[in-house]
Amino acid sequence: MKRLKILHIQVLPKLSGVQKVSLEILKSLSSSQYDKYILFSDALDCGDKAECFKAFEACGVKVLTSRHLHRSIGPKDLPALIEIYRLCRRERFDIVHTNSTKPGIIGRIAAYMARVPLVVHTVHGLSFHQFVPFPRWQFYWACEMFASMFCDRITIVNQFYTKYFRWFRRKTCTIYNGIDFGHLPAISAPQGGTKGDTLNVLFVGRLDQPKNPMMLLKVAKQVLTSKPHVHFWLVGDGEFMDQCRQYVDDNRLAANVHLEGWRTDVTHYYAQADIFAATSLYEAFGIMFLEAGFYNLPVCATNVEGIPEVVADGETGLLSSPDDVNSFAANLLRLIEDGELRHTLGHRGHERVVSRFNSEQMVSSYEAIYREGLGLSAER
Repeated sequence: MKRLKILHIQVLPKLSGVQKVSLEILKSLSSSQYDKYILFSDALDCGDKAECFKAFEACGVKVLTSRHLHRSIGPKDLPALIEIYRLCRRERFDIVHTNSTKPGIIGRIAAYMARVPLVVHTVHGLSFHQFVPFPRWQFYWACEMFASMFCDRITIVNQFYTKYFRWFRRKTCTIYNGIDFGHLPAISAPQGGTKGDTLNVLFVGRLDQPKNPMMLLKVAKQVLTSKPHVHFWLVGDGEFMDQCRQYVDDNRLAANVHLEGWRTDVTHYYAQADIFAATSLYEAFGIMFLEAGFYNLPVCATNVEGIPEVVADGETGLLSSPDDVNSFAANLLRLIEDGELRHTLGHRGHERVVSRFNSEQMVSSYEAIYREGLGLSAER
Protein backbone atom coordinates (compact mmCIF):
# COMPACT_ATOMS: atom_id res chain seq x y z
CA MET A 1 0.00 0.00 0.00
CA LYS A 2 1.39 3.40 -0.98
CA ARG A 3 2.12 5.97 1.67
CA LEU A 4 -0.30 8.86 2.01
CA LYS A 5 1.10 12.34 1.41
CA ILE A 6 -0.12 14.80 4.02
CA LEU A 7 0.53 18.54 4.19
CA HIS A 8 -0.15 20.74 7.21
CA ILE A 9 -0.28 24.48 6.55
CA GLN A 10 0.67 27.00 9.23
CA VAL A 11 1.81 30.64 9.11
CA LEU A 12 4.20 31.40 11.96
CA PRO A 13 7.41 29.32 12.04
CA LYS A 14 7.31 29.24 15.82
CA LEU A 15 6.66 26.48 18.34
CA SER A 16 3.68 28.09 20.05
CA GLY A 17 0.35 26.38 20.73
CA VAL A 18 -1.04 25.90 17.22
CA GLN A 19 2.26 24.69 15.79
CA LYS A 20 2.70 22.24 18.68
CA VAL A 21 -0.63 20.63 17.73
CA SER A 22 0.62 20.02 14.17
CA LEU A 23 3.89 18.69 15.57
CA GLU A 24 2.08 16.23 17.85
CA ILE A 25 -0.09 14.97 14.99
CA LEU A 26 2.66 14.63 12.42
CA LYS A 27 5.23 13.04 14.71
CA SER A 28 2.65 10.44 15.80
CA LEU A 29 1.69 9.40 12.26
CA SER A 30 3.60 6.33 11.10
CA SER A 31 6.40 7.18 8.66
CA SER A 32 5.76 3.85 6.98
CA GLN A 33 2.21 4.96 6.13
CA TYR A 34 2.60 8.72 5.62
CA ASP A 35 4.89 11.11 3.77
CA LYS A 36 4.67 14.15 6.05
CA TYR A 37 5.05 17.82 5.05
CA ILE A 38 4.44 21.18 6.70
CA LEU A 39 4.31 24.62 5.08
CA PHE A 40 5.27 27.84 6.91
CA SER A 41 5.57 31.44 5.82
CA ASP A 42 9.11 32.35 4.82
CA ALA A 43 8.31 36.06 5.12
CA LEU A 44 8.01 35.98 8.92
CA ASP A 45 11.00 35.47 11.22
CA CYS A 46 9.83 34.72 14.75
CA GLY A 47 13.23 34.35 16.36
CA ASP A 48 13.20 30.59 16.84
CA LYS A 49 12.44 29.60 13.22
CA ALA A 50 15.48 27.31 13.05
CA GLU A 51 14.44 25.58 16.28
CA CYS A 52 10.90 25.13 14.93
CA PHE A 53 12.11 23.64 11.65
CA LYS A 54 14.50 21.35 13.50
CA ALA A 55 11.70 19.97 15.70
CA PHE A 56 9.60 19.01 12.68
CA GLU A 57 12.51 17.61 10.68
CA ALA A 58 13.52 15.44 13.65
CA CYS A 59 10.12 13.73 13.32
CA GLY A 60 10.58 12.98 9.64
CA VAL A 61 8.54 15.96 8.44
CA LYS A 62 9.67 17.81 5.32
CA VAL A 63 9.52 21.57 5.97
CA LEU A 64 8.39 23.79 3.10
CA THR A 65 8.17 27.59 3.03
CA SER A 66 5.92 30.09 1.26
CA ARG A 67 7.14 33.45 -0.01
CA HIS A 68 3.69 35.01 -0.09
CA LEU A 69 1.76 33.66 2.90
CA HIS A 70 1.20 36.35 5.58
CA ARG A 71 -0.98 36.72 8.68
CA SER A 72 -2.64 39.95 7.60
CA ILE A 73 -4.92 40.49 4.61
CA GLY A 74 -3.02 42.08 1.75
CA PRO A 75 -1.98 42.11 -1.93
CA LYS A 76 0.05 38.89 -1.55
CA ASP A 77 -3.01 36.79 -0.77
CA LEU A 78 -3.67 35.96 -4.43
CA PRO A 79 -0.02 35.01 -5.12
CA ALA A 80 -0.12 32.89 -1.94
CA LEU A 81 -3.22 31.07 -3.15
CA ILE A 82 -1.61 30.40 -6.53
CA GLU A 83 1.62 29.27 -4.86
CA ILE A 84 -0.20 26.74 -2.64
CA TYR A 85 -2.35 25.59 -5.57
CA ARG A 86 0.76 24.86 -7.64
CA LEU A 87 2.39 23.08 -4.70
CA CYS A 88 -0.64 20.82 -4.27
CA ARG A 89 -0.78 20.05 -7.98
CA ARG A 90 2.93 19.29 -8.14
CA GLU A 91 3.16 17.14 -5.01
CA ARG A 92 -0.26 15.47 -5.37
CA PHE A 93 -1.03 15.42 -1.68
CA ASP A 94 -3.69 13.02 -0.46
CA ILE A 95 -4.51 15.21 2.54
CA VAL A 96 -4.15 18.94 3.14
CA HIS A 97 -4.78 20.05 6.71
CA THR A 98 -4.97 23.80 7.27
CA ASN A 99 -4.67 25.44 10.68
CA SER A 100 -5.98 28.81 11.87
CA THR A 101 -7.72 31.58 9.96
CA LYS A 102 -5.39 32.82 7.23
CA PRO A 103 -4.01 29.43 6.06
CA GLY A 104 -7.53 28.08 6.47
CA ILE A 105 -9.00 30.53 3.98
CA ILE A 106 -6.25 30.51 1.34
CA GLY A 107 -5.14 26.92 1.85
CA ARG A 108 -8.59 25.36 1.68
CA ILE A 109 -9.51 27.13 -1.54
CA ALA A 110 -6.15 26.31 -3.15
CA ALA A 111 -6.29 22.63 -2.12
CA TYR A 112 -9.88 22.31 -3.34
CA MET A 113 -8.99 23.86 -6.70
CA ALA A 114 -6.02 21.48 -6.96
CA ARG A 115 -8.42 18.54 -6.38
CA VAL A 116 -6.75 17.27 -3.24
CA PRO A 117 -8.79 14.19 -2.20
CA LEU A 118 -9.23 15.26 1.43
CA VAL A 119 -9.13 18.83 2.78
CA VAL A 120 -9.35 19.23 6.56
CA HIS A 121 -9.38 22.50 8.49
CA THR A 122 -8.89 23.02 12.21
CA VAL A 123 -10.36 26.14 13.83
CA HIS A 124 -7.82 27.19 16.46
CA GLY A 125 -9.35 30.63 16.86
CA LEU A 126 -11.75 33.04 15.17
CA SER A 127 -11.12 36.57 13.93
CA PHE A 128 -14.73 37.52 14.60
CA HIS A 129 -15.21 38.05 18.32
CA GLN A 130 -16.68 40.66 20.65
CA PHE A 131 -13.57 42.85 20.60
CA VAL A 132 -13.65 43.72 16.88
CA PRO A 133 -16.02 46.31 15.33
CA PHE A 134 -19.17 44.76 13.88
CA PRO A 135 -18.47 45.60 10.19
CA ARG A 136 -15.09 43.86 10.47
CA TRP A 137 -16.77 41.03 12.41
CA GLN A 138 -19.17 40.52 9.48
CA PHE A 139 -16.32 40.53 6.96
CA TYR A 140 -14.26 37.94 8.89
CA TRP A 141 -17.36 35.81 9.45
CA ALA A 142 -18.19 35.88 5.74
CA CYS A 143 -14.62 34.88 4.83
CA GLU A 144 -14.70 31.94 7.25
CA MET A 145 -18.10 30.73 6.04
CA PHE A 146 -17.07 31.05 2.39
CA ALA A 147 -13.85 29.09 2.93
CA SER A 148 -15.76 26.41 4.86
CA MET A 149 -17.42 25.39 1.59
CA PHE A 150 -14.03 24.31 0.23
CA CYS A 151 -13.17 21.51 2.64
CA ASP A 152 -14.37 18.05 3.60
CA ARG A 153 -14.07 18.27 7.39
CA ILE A 154 -13.91 21.08 9.94
CA THR A 155 -12.51 20.31 13.37
CA ILE A 156 -12.90 22.80 16.20
CA VAL A 157 -10.82 22.84 19.38
CA ASN A 158 -13.79 23.69 21.61
CA GLN A 159 -17.56 23.37 21.78
CA PHE A 160 -18.07 27.12 22.08
CA TYR A 161 -17.31 27.82 18.40
CA THR A 162 -19.64 25.16 17.02
CA LYS A 163 -22.58 27.58 17.08
CA TYR A 164 -20.94 29.58 14.27
CA PHE A 165 -20.73 26.54 11.99
CA ARG A 166 -24.34 25.30 12.17
CA TRP A 167 -24.60 25.50 8.38
CA PHE A 168 -21.77 22.96 8.17
CA ARG A 169 -22.90 20.72 11.03
CA ARG A 170 -22.48 17.51 9.02
CA LYS A 171 -18.79 18.13 8.40
CA THR A 172 -17.97 19.66 11.81
CA CYS A 173 -16.74 18.06 15.03
CA THR A 174 -14.82 19.05 18.16
CA ILE A 175 -11.36 17.63 18.85
CA TYR A 176 -9.69 19.01 21.95
CA ASN A 177 -5.98 19.76 21.78
CA GLY A 178 -3.67 17.39 23.58
CA ILE A 179 -0.11 17.10 24.84
CA ASP A 180 2.26 14.15 25.01
CA PHE A 181 2.68 14.48 28.76
CA GLY A 182 5.25 11.70 28.78
CA HIS A 183 7.68 14.01 26.99
CA LEU A 184 7.25 16.97 29.35
CA PRO A 185 10.28 17.27 31.63
CA ALA A 186 9.65 16.23 35.23
CA ILE A 187 10.33 18.73 38.00
CA SER A 188 11.15 17.90 41.57
CA ALA A 189 10.16 21.16 43.23
CA PRO A 190 6.96 20.90 45.30
CA GLN A 191 3.97 22.62 43.74
CA GLY A 192 1.17 24.59 45.34
CA GLY A 193 3.25 26.31 48.00
CA THR A 194 5.60 29.26 48.26
CA LYS A 195 9.27 28.93 47.39
CA GLY A 196 11.13 30.54 50.25
CA ASP A 197 9.78 33.97 51.17
CA THR A 198 8.22 34.66 47.77
CA LEU A 199 5.17 33.52 45.84
CA ASN A 200 5.46 33.31 42.06
CA VAL A 201 2.73 33.95 39.48
CA LEU A 202 3.54 32.69 35.98
CA PHE A 203 2.30 33.49 32.50
CA VAL A 204 3.60 31.70 29.39
CA GLY A 205 2.45 32.80 25.94
CA ARG A 206 2.58 35.46 23.26
CA LEU A 207 2.46 39.09 24.34
CA ASP A 208 -0.26 40.09 21.91
CA GLN A 209 -3.84 41.34 21.86
CA PRO A 210 -5.60 38.00 22.48
CA LYS A 211 -3.49 37.31 25.59
CA ASN A 212 -4.02 40.88 26.88
CA PRO A 213 -0.73 41.13 28.83
CA MET A 214 -1.32 44.77 29.76
CA MET A 215 -4.23 43.69 31.96
CA LEU A 216 -1.97 41.22 33.77
CA LEU A 217 0.47 44.04 34.49
CA LYS A 218 -2.36 46.17 35.87
CA VAL A 219 -3.40 43.25 38.06
CA ALA A 220 0.20 42.90 39.22
CA LYS A 221 0.33 46.57 40.18
CA GLN A 222 -2.87 46.22 42.22
CA VAL A 223 -1.79 42.98 43.92
CA LEU A 224 1.66 44.29 44.82
CA THR A 225 0.22 47.17 46.86
CA SER A 226 -0.74 44.64 49.55
CA LYS A 227 1.44 41.64 48.65
CA PRO A 228 4.99 42.88 48.04
CA HIS A 229 6.41 39.34 48.34
CA VAL A 230 4.69 38.23 45.12
CA HIS A 231 6.66 38.00 41.87
CA PHE A 232 5.16 37.94 38.38
CA TRP A 233 6.95 36.13 35.55
CA LEU A 234 5.84 36.77 31.95
CA VAL A 235 7.54 34.32 29.59
CA GLY A 236 6.97 35.13 25.94
CA ASP A 237 7.42 37.75 23.26
CA GLY A 238 5.21 39.62 20.83
CA GLU A 239 4.08 43.00 19.59
CA PHE A 240 3.21 44.21 23.11
CA MET A 241 6.68 43.63 24.56
CA ASP A 242 7.82 47.26 24.30
CA GLN A 243 4.54 48.49 25.77
CA CYS A 244 4.88 46.03 28.64
CA ARG A 245 8.43 47.17 29.34
CA GLN A 246 7.33 50.79 29.37
CA TYR A 247 4.50 50.06 31.81
CA VAL A 248 6.83 48.18 34.15
CA ASP A 249 9.33 51.06 34.09
CA ASP A 250 6.71 53.81 34.47
CA ASN A 251 5.14 52.08 37.48
CA ARG A 252 8.42 50.97 39.07
CA LEU A 253 7.50 47.30 39.01
CA ALA A 254 10.83 45.92 37.78
CA ALA A 255 11.74 44.41 41.17
CA ASN A 256 8.64 42.18 41.11
CA VAL A 257 7.62 41.88 37.46
CA HIS A 258 9.97 39.97 35.18
CA LEU A 259 9.60 40.10 31.39
CA GLU A 260 11.61 37.07 30.32
CA GLY A 261 11.07 37.14 26.55
CA TRP A 262 10.73 34.04 24.40
CA ARG A 263 12.09 30.82 25.90
CA THR A 264 12.10 27.39 24.24
CA ASP A 265 12.46 25.53 27.56
CA VAL A 266 10.13 26.85 30.25
CA THR A 267 10.41 23.92 32.66
CA HIS A 268 12.25 25.82 35.40
CA TYR A 269 9.63 28.57 35.31
CA TYR A 270 6.93 26.02 36.05
CA ALA A 271 9.17 24.58 38.77
CA GLN A 272 9.34 27.87 40.65
CA ALA A 273 5.71 28.88 40.07
CA ASP A 274 2.81 28.70 42.52
CA ILE A 275 -0.01 30.03 40.30
CA PHE A 276 -0.56 30.23 36.55
CA ALA A 277 -2.35 33.40 35.38
CA ALA A 278 -3.72 34.33 31.95
CA THR A 279 -5.80 37.45 31.25
CA SER A 280 -6.97 36.48 27.75
CA LEU A 281 -9.54 38.62 25.95
CA TYR A 282 -10.35 35.64 23.73
CA GLU A 283 -8.88 32.15 23.72
CA ALA A 284 -9.99 29.14 21.71
CA PHE A 285 -8.25 26.63 23.95
CA GLY A 286 -4.87 27.44 25.50
CA ILE A 287 -2.14 24.78 25.40
CA MET A 288 -0.46 26.61 28.29
CA PHE A 289 -3.33 25.54 30.59
CA LEU A 290 -2.45 21.90 29.90
CA GLU A 291 1.17 22.54 30.82
CA ALA A 292 0.13 24.38 33.97
CA GLY A 293 -2.21 21.55 34.93
CA PHE A 294 0.45 18.93 34.35
CA TYR A 295 2.74 20.80 36.74
CA ASN A 296 0.00 21.00 39.39
CA LEU A 297 -0.52 24.76 39.14
CA PRO A 298 -3.90 26.30 39.98
CA VAL A 299 -5.09 28.63 37.25
CA CYS A 300 -6.40 32.17 37.45
CA ALA A 301 -7.91 33.05 34.06
CA THR A 302 -10.77 34.70 32.20
CA ASN A 303 -14.11 33.12 31.39
CA VAL A 304 -13.89 33.43 27.60
CA GLU A 305 -14.53 31.16 24.61
CA GLY A 306 -12.91 27.74 25.14
CA ILE A 307 -11.18 28.40 28.48
CA PRO A 308 -14.06 27.11 30.68
CA GLU A 309 -13.88 23.81 28.77
CA VAL A 310 -10.23 23.41 29.80
CA VAL A 311 -10.16 25.16 33.19
CA ALA A 312 -13.08 24.13 35.42
CA ASP A 313 -14.10 27.18 37.45
CA GLY A 314 -13.87 26.47 41.18
CA GLU A 315 -12.44 22.99 40.53
CA THR A 316 -9.08 23.52 38.81
CA GLY A 317 -8.95 27.30 38.75
CA LEU A 318 -10.79 30.58 39.26
CA LEU A 319 -12.32 32.44 36.29
CA SER A 320 -13.46 36.04 35.93
CA SER A 321 -14.87 38.26 33.19
CA PRO A 322 -12.46 39.46 30.48
CA ASP A 323 -10.84 42.86 30.93
CA ASP A 324 -12.06 43.10 34.55
CA VAL A 325 -8.94 43.99 36.51
CA ASN A 326 -10.64 44.12 39.91
CA SER A 327 -12.33 40.71 39.66
CA PHE A 328 -9.21 39.06 38.32
CA ALA A 329 -7.09 40.60 41.07
CA ALA A 330 -9.58 39.43 43.70
CA ASN A 331 -9.37 35.85 42.41
CA LEU A 332 -5.60 36.02 42.32
CA LEU A 333 -5.43 37.36 45.87
CA ARG A 334 -7.67 34.53 47.01
CA LEU A 335 -5.19 32.01 45.60
CA ILE A 336 -2.22 33.91 47.01
CA GLU A 337 -3.70 33.90 50.51
CA ASP A 338 -4.94 30.30 50.57
CA GLY A 339 -2.21 27.68 50.19
CA GLU A 340 -4.61 24.79 50.72
CA LEU A 341 -6.85 26.03 47.91
CA ARG A 342 -3.83 26.30 45.60
CA HIS A 343 -2.84 22.73 46.38
CA THR A 344 -6.38 21.37 45.87
CA LEU A 345 -7.01 23.15 42.57
CA GLY A 346 -3.56 22.28 41.27
CA HIS A 347 -3.99 18.58 42.08
CA ARG A 348 -7.40 18.46 40.42
CA GLY A 349 -6.01 20.33 37.42
CA HIS A 350 -3.32 17.69 36.96
CA GLU A 351 -5.87 14.87 37.02
CA ARG A 352 -8.16 16.69 34.59
CA VAL A 353 -5.62 17.53 31.88
CA VAL A 354 -3.86 14.16 31.92
CA SER A 355 -7.12 12.23 31.56
CA ARG A 356 -8.93 14.50 29.08
CA PHE A 357 -6.34 16.32 27.00
CA ASN A 358 -3.58 13.88 26.08
CA SER A 359 -2.05 13.66 22.63
CA GLU A 360 -2.97 10.01 22.07
CA GLN A 361 -6.68 10.83 22.13
CA MET A 362 -6.18 13.88 19.89
CA VAL A 363 -4.05 12.10 17.29
CA SER A 364 -6.33 9.08 17.19
CA SER A 365 -9.29 11.35 16.41
CA TYR A 366 -7.45 13.17 13.62
CA GLU A 367 -6.15 9.99 12.04
CA ALA A 368 -9.64 8.55 12.06
CA ILE A 369 -10.78 11.61 10.09
CA TYR A 370 -7.89 11.24 7.64
CA ARG A 371 -8.49 7.57 6.95
CA GLU A 372 -12.27 7.67 6.94
CA GLY A 373 -12.20 10.71 4.67
CA LEU A 374 -10.20 8.73 2.15
CA GLY A 375 -12.35 5.64 2.56
CA LEU A 376 -9.58 3.66 4.24
CA SER A 377 -9.57 1.38 7.27
CA ALA A 378 -9.47 3.26 10.57
CA GLU A 379 -6.82 0.85 11.89
CA ARG A 380 -3.43 2.42 12.41
